[in-house]
Amino acid sequence: MQLKFSQLEPLARHIIKTLKEKKLTNFGQTPDETLANIIATLFKTNFEQEQKLNEESQKLLDLNKKKIGQNIDEEKAFSMIKKQLAKERNFVL
Repeated sequence: MQLKFSQLEPLARHIIKTLKEKKLTNFGQTPDETLANIIATLFKTNFEQEQKLNEESQKLLDLNKKKIGQNIDEEKAFSMIKKQLAKERNFVL
């Protein structure tokens, strides 16, 4: 299941709350909202990078459909292209 952009901030707040409740870390005097904003910003950046990766993967698929052949599983080909691009860019999916 892929997260929606609108879910990123609530998820970041939930992570901070859970870590504090379970006493898994100590953030010192940093306010929860500041921590949540930092995490949400990281999530959003990653989300945007993955969207760009999706777009590039789709472009490559479209450009190479004729070479690959019309009888391909486009979903599988897209996934393979995306994984390869991610690997080349050290991007964790």
